[in-house]
Amino acid sequence: MNSAQSSAKSPANHDDLSAQIESLRKDLSELAATVSDDVTDGIEEAGRQIGKTGRNATKRATKAVRNNPLAAVGIAAGFGLVVGLLLHKG
Repeated sequence: MNSAQSSAKSPANHDDLSAQIESLRKDLSELAATVSDDVTDGIEEAGRQIGKTGRNATKRATKAVRNNPLAAVGIAAGFGLVVGLLLHKG
């Protein structure tokens, strides 16, 4: 008698389990989409921040060269000399 009751419950349990698995798949799909959107937003924000930092650095460097042109020429000449010596030895 127990086997008759077990077999009668099995299809219902199977259908219930199938429904739960399908619900879980849907939830996981939605979670993956949300995480993907969050990561994309974070990468875009990081790109904007890097661009802003680069523009600020360029402005500061330009201002420093304009305020101290002789020092800028001296630094550039020294850098060029070092690079030239390294390339000549290599």
